[in-house]
Amino acid sequence: MFPHFNALYLEGLLLGIGLFAAPGPKDTLVIRQGVGRGPIWGVVAICVLADIFLIAFGVTGLGSLLGSRPEVMALLLLSGAAYLLWFGGQRLLACIRDQSMPDAQGGNSQRGLLRSAVILGFANPYAWLDTVVLIGSIGATKPAGQQALFATGAMTASLVWFVVLALCCQRLTVLFRKPAVWRWLDAGGAVLMVYLAVMLINDSLHIFQIAL
Repeated sequence: MFPHFNALYLEGLLLGIGLFAAPGPKDTLVIRQGVGRGPIWGVVAICVLADIFLIAFGVTGLGSLLGSRPEVMALLLLSGAAYLLWFGGQRLLACIRDQSMPDAQGGNSQRGLLRSAVILGFANPYAWLDTVVLIGSIGATKPAGQQALFATGAMTASLVWFVVLALCCQRLTVLFRKPAVWRWLDAGGAVLMVYLAVMLINDSLHIFQIAL
């Protein structure tokens, strides 16, 4: 019994790490706060709590429901792509306007940063794809009495990933004392968001073709 339980937990843990390690808007926010000496741990807490909530939401059945409806899945992918394009555009504008460095943005308040973390954590379609659809749909296929263990593994992955990311970023502060480095960070983030958006658009078009 215990080896089987451990296997389910490990499956959720490895799946979660594989998904969360792919850079996204939440990771970008954590990186910026980490290297900029911002209120990083409040941001990390919100990101992890959002993942926990969405994973639980998905495993209870919503993930399977969305996964079984191609048209809904395609629309969710397009929503995620639109969000990534908007987010990437914001970073690109900050780079062009020389507002990448936190001090150049007028000093974001802690409340404003935490509000941004809440939006990125709960209202981000890209996060829903990872947690509700992918993790949730796989977790929903597990026996009813064992879904919680799988979900706990995925939730642990979120905690481990964001804590490790935050600690690593805090040690890189010395590299981010020059505005040029921040501009490169924003430019790289913008390119990455556009690339991910193109991938999501391609996937959504493929799903639409299959559905039709």
